[in-house]
Amino acid sequence: MKECNSTDVSKSVRVKDQHAASIEQGHFVLTMMPSLFCDLDCPHCYLSKIERRDPTRLMNKSIERVLNQVDQFYQSRGVKRKTIHAYQYGGEPTSMGVEAFSEMLDTIEKSLPTEKGYDVRHTILTSLVEVDLDAWLPIFRDRCGGFLQTSFDGRMRGGKYVRKWDEQMHKAKDLGLMLSTISVVNTRILQDGPEETINYLSDLGVVEASFLPFMWNEQNDGKKYDSLAPTMTAWSDFMIDLTKAWMQRRSAGLEAPEIGQLRYILAQEEMLSPVSNVASQTLFLMPNGDWALPDYKNGWQEYMNRFGNGISKNFSEILTSDRRRTYLRRQMMRNGNPECLTCPHSDKCVMEFWKENRPDDDCFGGRKYIEWVLNNKDEILSLDRGKKRTSSLY
Repeated sequence: MKECNSTDVSKSVRVKDQHAASIEQGHFVLTMMPSLFCDLDCPHCYLSKIERRDPTRLMNKSIERVLNQVDQFYQSRGVKRKTIHAYQYGGEPTSMGVEAFSEMLDTIEKSLPTEKGYDVRHTILTSLVEVDLDAWLPIFRDRCGGFLQTSFDGRMRGGKYVRKWDEQMHKAKDLGLMLSTISVVNTRILQDGPEETINYLSDLGVVEASFLPFMWNEQNDGKKYDSLAPTMTAWSDFMIDLTKAWMQRRSAGLEAPEIGQLRYILAQEEMLSPVSNVASQTLFLMPNGDWALPDYKNGWQEYMNRFGNGISKNFSEILTSDRRRTYLRRQMMRNGNPECLTCPHSDKCVMEFWKENRPDDDCFGGRKYIEWVLNNKDEILSLDRGKKRTSSLY
């Protein structure tokens, strides 16, 4: 069992250590979706109700078989250092229960052991509202470095949900966990406003916060998407004002969570790599063993593009499959969007999966926000003096 590096979780900091640019080179964001089960009905979810209510999960023997194929791939290529970000996604990953979940983590770590050069880092994304935190504390503390990541979408899921989530967040903080949030920016968050949002998350003790655009998919097509999804221009304006509020808190000596997109843009500018955000580091492992990634059709409608089954095929076949190669070529070519191919900020896009941009709107990469960040970079960086920066979100 891998344990937290520090018994004082409040003083530890998660730092991204990216030593390679792709799965092939040894940097792998292994997004685990062993089960899609979730008994919530969130309006932005990309899963159908049938999928969310299906308890079927990828069993440990199958996970072991799939990851042994990953290990064989790295051994055959002589890759000595491998960082595996095992990102537990879903569905609701905690629906598996503590015992089954712990056994799954054991399987991952035994399949990708430290003695073979693997550095496996676990992160759980949970809705939190139905989690027994006392029971799950050893998992978050000892297996995830004391780190808990949860969804925060303002009042979009209803007042009862938000009150329960708030209660759980306070309890998690009292238990000494580091708290991180991922938000799908929606019209309810815009109504609350950027200043109230950053102040609320700061008061909860959140150390990292990420704010994603609201994506169109088959499940939210129609009224839900039309009523809840802001334009990208509205997203960029929200992010600019949110970052201004963050800067005001920092200037006043107040705590404020790191903003994932802000740090990502600044880090990408330092990296100076035009191909560092083309999804070459990430694959999703589905409940049936398929390897997949989010993709887009009908312009910007999201779906899951599957590259092959990891139980029946070796990992090298998946990585070199025609479907993945076609996918990566389209990423490299920015979907062929003329405005993206000529954009000087295409390495800093906040959405790494390329798609058509909506007419008469800011691009899905958030160019308006990116340019504002770069124009204010010196002032932003000056606020970092003496601060520990958490950086696992970018």
